[in-house]
Amino acid sequence: MKESRLVTVLLAVLLFSAGRSEAFLTELRQRGYSLIPAPQTVELQDGEVAVDGSWGLEALGQAKGDIAERWLADWAQKLHGLDLKGTGKGKFVLIVKPGTVKGTADLELNRQGYRLVVAPGRVEITGNDLPGLFYGVQSVVQLLKRNPDGSLTLPAGRIDDWPDLQLRFIHWDTKHHQKRPETLRRLLDWLALFKVNMIGFEMEDKYEYPRHPVIGAPGAYTKQEMQELTRYALERHIQIVPVIQSPAHFAYVLKHPEFAHLKADSASNYQACMCDEEAIRLIFDMYQDMIDATPGVEYFHVSTDEVYYAGICEKCQQKRPYNEQNRSQAWADFAIRAHQFLAERGRRMLAWVEYPLLNEHIAQLPTDLIDGVMGDDREELEAERKVGIRQLAYSSTQGSEYLFPNHFPTYDRSNRGRGRLYDLSQTVRRGLEAGANPIGSFAAAWDDSGLHEECFWLGWVTVTQYAWTCRQPAVEQNVADFMDVFYGRQGDDMQRVYELLIEGADFFSSGWDNVVSRERGPGYGNSYGKGVGTTRRDQLMVPPDLPALPDLAVTAGFAERYADRIERARLLREHNDRLILMLNRNIGLIDRNRYNLEVYLTIAQFERHFLETLTDLASAESSLVSAAEAHKAGNFSRAVANLTRANNTVAQLLERRDEMWKNLKAVWEKSRYEKGRSVGGRDFLHVLDDVKDHFADRRKGLDYMLAPFQRIKLPEWRESLAALIRDYAGQHQVPVQDLEAPRLED
Repeated sequence: MKESRLVTVLLAVLLFSAGRSEAFLTELRQRGYSLIPAPQTVELQDGEVAVDGSWGLEALGQAKGDIAERWLADWAQKLHGLDLKGTGKGKFVLIVKPGTVKGTADLELNRQGYRLVVAPGRVEITGNDLPGLFYGVQSVVQLLKRNPDGSLTLPAGRIDDWPDLQLRFIHWDTKHHQKRPETLRRLLDWLALFKVNMIGFEMEDKYEYPRHPVIGAPGAYTKQEMQELTRYALERHIQIVPVIQSPAHFAYVLKHPEFAHLKADSASNYQACMCDEEAIRLIFDMYQDMIDATPGVEYFHVSTDEVYYAGICEKCQQKRPYNEQNRSQAWADFAIRAHQFLAERGRRMLAWVEYPLLNEHIAQLPTDLIDGVMGDDREELEAERKVGIRQLAYSSTQGSEYLFPNHFPTYDRSNRGRGRLYDLSQTVRRGLEAGANPIGSFAAAWDDSGLHEECFWLGWVTVTQYAWTCRQPAVEQNVADFMDVFYGRQGDDMQRVYELLIEGADFFSSGWDNVVSRERGPGYGNSYGKGVGTTRRDQLMVPPDLPALPDLAVTAGFAERYADRIERARLLREHNDRLILMLNRNIGLIDRNRYNLEVYLTIAQFERHFLETLTDLASAESSLVSAAEAHKAGNFSRAVANLTRANNTVAQLLERRDEMWKNLKAVWEKSRYEKGRSVGGRDFLHVLDDVKDHFADRRKGLDYMLAPFQRIKLPEWRESLAALIRDYAGQHQVPVQDLEAPRLED
């Protein structure tokens, strides 16, 4: 082989130093290989090394019997159909040798370092420690490439790799749904492939809490289930870190009559009193339950976010008046007590260090506290630096989007820049520039807007990519690498699939009237104060007016009111047809994660139903106008025919809704339990959050997604029209033919 050459050529090094990661492809990508996260240093030689089933696997010393050995064999088969029989001379060799890779002075980061050397007949994976060995194996199984002639190859050369940040969190939010255990194991396996090592598991009421079982929702995870899942994760070098919402966002506890007396304000179940010892004991009991459920985990996330009214309850005000200073002090006091409780039990505390804490009170906080939300407030970061507090580079992989995250910008979206993924790629760098000292990243994926967890993969992996190597690669390559690894190389234009899903989701969000809610009263409040900015709003659409007897008089009010949206829906219907075709085709093409595309197909079909609702109601109204014209011309039979056409258009729309909804629910519940289910004679206690107006908490079940459609009241509209048709036809002695009624299970 020819002399090896360093991938990071001089120009790339200069750009890296300047903090840029623009349009440059890594040499691995140039050579046709996908690896995510991208490695720190790569030296490639000319040529490739062919690997086949005759190769064997040899684990030496500490590596022997480790999961890395099993993983390489299992995932070579799973991803590439490569069954390592060991009948030939070629072999994969696994070694643990401390100090092999000296990428950084940070010992914890170096533990995760590995070296990969690919040469003819021998692929050597050496980890500084067992985590590094495991990550080296992930790189090998990703890099294996199936060529057009059917052969499998690896690029000849050497990779030395280690992470920039020690803790790479992704967020599981279970507020509004509960994943099945087999789903959680699948998620852990694939997250391990992308070198994730922390799960922020936001439990709320989806754990049984043995000390206070009334808190656990029907069918919540048991202690045994959580302990088994924790062991499964730890074997993959992933820690499941409990995230317990407290003392705010506490409605899942305070909604129960047994705990109502612990409210900070009797008017709201949002927050517990922070000066009530019974409330503190309850919270710490919940902490202990989750510690017991996650043996072997080093961290614990106490939340403490959005404690808008710290110190507002009467017991607190008996000690000190409620004001900005004392509100901050109440937050600090709670954090200090929680830290002491956790430290005594061997857990390092993470918290959302934010409002109402004042910068001047940061000095009181424990030095080993981790701030879960790294901001860009230089004064706050400087105060944390003086204490020794480190941060997580927090990124939200989605905001309040319905149906699908806005990874990429669309031309009719206010986000006309480079899109959310680009912002995710910059989080660590921006924090460093502001003076932060991050220890890790946090890829938040909130369930508040009801997105399916399959929608979060690209965001999760992107945040992890830029925690591992924060200045490379370009976002465009990151997306391409993700698509290749997650779906396999057979996928057809998967980025376009995502763009079309985003386009449809954006139109769904913006295409409704946004009206003051008649279903829900105002919220309790927010950081601006109680009752401020808490008007709740609903998505609504006003259906066409029904004709008036005796002359069928009607105006085209629907078409006039929604003219722009109807025109846009007709255009997007073509895009949606293309999307559904692409999804159906890709489900047949890809060899990995087909369920992910099954979910996306149900979202595309849901988006289509919204488009059809606009266009079909416009069509129905047009038929009603034609009926009035026919009546005016004295053609009563034609008038009845047009009225019937309007009825049948809506009846068929409702039938398609029923079919779409049954399919969506069946597909989504392959990976999760029924939302708000009853188990063992216990019913789920559904109470709205007093502060947050979450899309997903508006209904007990999954039908919160249908709520905007149901507010139109089309079944009642159609029944009224059908009755009118019969009256009108009877008055004019015209037979009614082919009048359809939908078969619904709304």
